Order: sequence, then C-alpha cells, then structure tokens
Amino acid sequence: MAVPGDKWPSKQAFHALALTGGGFRGLFSAQVLASIEEATNQPVGQHFDLICGTSIGGIVAIAAAFEVPMAKVVEVFASRGPSIFPSNRRAPTGPVASKVDLAKHVGKPRYSTAPLRQAIEDLIPRNTLLGEAVHPLAIPAVNLTQGSPQVFKTHHKPEWQRDSKLAVVDIALATAAAPTFFELAEIGGDRYADGGLFANAPDQIALHEAEHYFGVQPESFRLLSVGTTTKSYSVAHSAGREFGIGNWMKDARLFSVMISAQQQFVGQLMTHRLGDRYVRIDREPSHEQAEEL
Repeated sequence: MAVPGDKWPSKQAFHALALTGGGFRGLFSAQVLASIEEATNQPVGQHFDLICGTSIGGIVAIAAAFEVPMAKVVEVFASRGPSIFPSNRRAPTGPVASKVDLAKHVGKPRYSTAPLRQAIEDLIPRNTLLGEAVHPLAIPAVNLTQGSPQVFKTHHKPEWQRDSKLAVVDIALATAAAPTFFELAEIGGDRYADGGLFANAPDQIALHEAEHYFGVQPESFRLLSVGTTTKSYSVAHSAGREFGIGNWMKDARLFSVMISAQQQFVGQLMTHRLGDRYVRIDREPSHEQAEEL
C-alpha cells in the first residue's frame, strides 16, 4: 500500500480503482467487486492504494474504502432500488408519457432523496466521517455555490483536514445529486450536483491524484476501471436537427450522450497513457437489455 506523500520507486506498483456513474446500473459495478471479493476472500479495498468513484460509483467506492462487503452493497441497492427509482405503472407510455413526465417535473426533481439516503445509511452509519475511511478516497462533485468542480478527498497530504471532518453520507449524496433526478445536496452551506457532470468516469482523477499527490511515477501506475453497462449512444437521422428542451430531455437523451461520449473519450486517453496497465471492465447491453435497464 502507498503512503500519502511518499515518493514511490518506479519498480513498485500503485493500484487504483475507478468506478463510473450510471444510476441503478451501478449494481453491475458492485457485482463485479463482489465477485472479486468472493474470489480473493478479502475486502476489495485492500487491493488498492486509491479508490475513486462518481455518483453511484462514488457510493460503491465509499463502501469499498470502508470495507463494507460488496455482497451487502448489491443486496441493499437491489432491494431498495425500486424505492429510490419508483416507476408509475399507471402512467401513459410513448410520446404522451414523455410530455407528461416533462410537465410534471418542470419545477422539481423526479425522485425523493430520502430513499437514497436510507440506502447509503444501510451501508455506512449516519455520523461516519470521511477521515475514518480505511483506504484513500477521491469523490468528485460540482460545487454550484462556488461554481467549480470539487473532489472530496481523504488526507492524502497531512495538511488536508477539511474533507476529513465531513459526513460520508453527505458526500455520497453530493456526488449522486443528478440534475433533474434528485435535489441538490448541501454541505457546509454549499450546494452540490452530481460529479458526473465533469467526471462520470473518474479514471483521470485517479491518475492525477496518484502522480500529483502520492508522487507515483507513471510507469508504476495501474488502474482498474469498472463501468455500469455503458452503451454508446447515437441519434437516428430521422429525429431531425431542431432539438429543443423536450427532445434533449426525452428518455434522458442529454445525459446518455454526455455519459457515453465522456466514457469513450476517457477510455481512449487512459489506454494511450497506460497501455496494458489500464484494465476496463464493462459490458455493453443488447438493445433489449438496454431498454430494460
């Protein structure tokens, strides 16, 4: 394991884990890590010198850093998923449904944060502080009060103290505060939105933290990146060119484009930088599977 601030010799490997955002599909990431734990009979956090995660990936990353069994993470989100993302089976479907949904949520988010908070607290006790993490963490969010991206971190450097005193559940809600889906999170008077707005795939954050704050040489860095069944997203030519708010928000089209393009770009960069020292675990679903997801 790395010691924050120490200069590592190039022959010694530094292992990082990066977990992508993706809503309920984060169950895929949690199941991958649960399989690793089953195979190694060890908490997955013990295999990494740094853990990064965004949105649902941030919640799973926090659990890994506190050595919460990944099987429990899978169980909690599988059981609480329907209450976090409730569906209205009586609602109309098709184009009418999209219009009704947009009109209904013009002035408020789609889902209540309360069930998500409860799920997080099922994994991490309510008053747990970031400074109590067993393994180093880096969790991105967008500070809308300050108008800037922010990465919540454990004390990679001894002089860092601010984030260590923050409640883990608040950080988890901040990184997962997806626009239009959940209300903004609030920490210390500042309000936050989902870290996926700038780092849905936090692979680059992991690399930067390792090189800049841990003093890791590039050739020593190893990264395991786990996705959320990320699917490439394209728009049919028949959809035309005059996209308005309704077109972009239909079926979360805007977010699908952002997530897909960002993940593919980051994956290319990491592959170029790291070569075979970068491993990406993901699975693109079929059309039918994607519809169900």
